[in-house]
Amino acid sequence: MVDMAEGAAGDCGASGPDFLWGIEGGCWLITTEDSTYRIDLDAMTIDRFRFPDPSSAPTDNGPTRPLREIVECRVGKLGYWLLNPEGPDIETVEYYWQRSSTVVRIEPVPAQPADRPE
Repeated sequence: MVDMAEGAAGDCGASGPDFLWGIEGGCWLITTEDSTYRIDLDAMTIDRFRFPDPSSAPTDNGPTRPLREIVECRVGKLGYWLLNPEGPDIETVEYYWQRSSTVVRIEPVPAQPADRPE
């Protein structure tokens, strides 16, 4: 059973929710101690930015990856999500997992940043 109690994405205040379940839909900016992730729950994709401003130059950032599931995304905890394999890995790998540093902020964002080219 999903507990959508206070702090959940459906009840976020000006500072954003305290956690995401992965069923909320929309796009979210997840700021951790050393990276920023943009998670699109409608497209089920994740982008990682190795600096705090995702609208800055995109060098040294990972490619957009297919998101399978958010396991843990809660302010004050390590982030943990599963990624679907791509390319030749599809036949031999069920999924990849990724952990982040401690999540410090979760906030909703537009579906495609206006100042970042596609």
